[in-house]
Amino acid sequence: MHQTDRAKLIPHIEYLEKELPFFEIYEREIDWKVYQSQRSKRLEVERWIECLINVTLDISKMFLTIKEEEIPETSREVLFKTGAGIYDKEEEAEAFSELAKIRNTLAHRYLDIKWQDIKRFFQVVPKLYPAFLDYIKKELER
Repeated sequence: MHQTDRAKLIPHIEYLEKELPFFEIYEREIDWKVYQSQRSKRLEVERWIECLINVTLDISKMFLTIKEEEIPETSREVLFKTGAGIYDKEEEAEAFSELAKIRNTLAHRYLDIKWQDIKRFFQVVPKLYPAFLDYIKKELER
């Protein structure tokens, strides 16, 4: 990987590594009752998730560009294509691609729908993000 490509990716990876530890705090502190009753917590966790997914998309697009692969038109397809190169099972790549749906849902107004996707995000983070970060870091070392 060229030094300029590495330099572009590193800040995004560092951001992701800095923010992912907050997962345990949010998972422990925010349940449905807190989510629906505490506006500040709701907005905080929604913004945190949106930022994590956006940086994941940015890293994925950069990585596909570096590998000189065609960038799919939709965010979901970008994540699926990236996930297909990382995860052994197609279901995992599909779950990774659902992050795009979760990000889009956060713009929706109905709390119960948002909450279902936030719970889904909390389910996939510990399963998928460590492999994503490991893969990208290994590629950086090449």
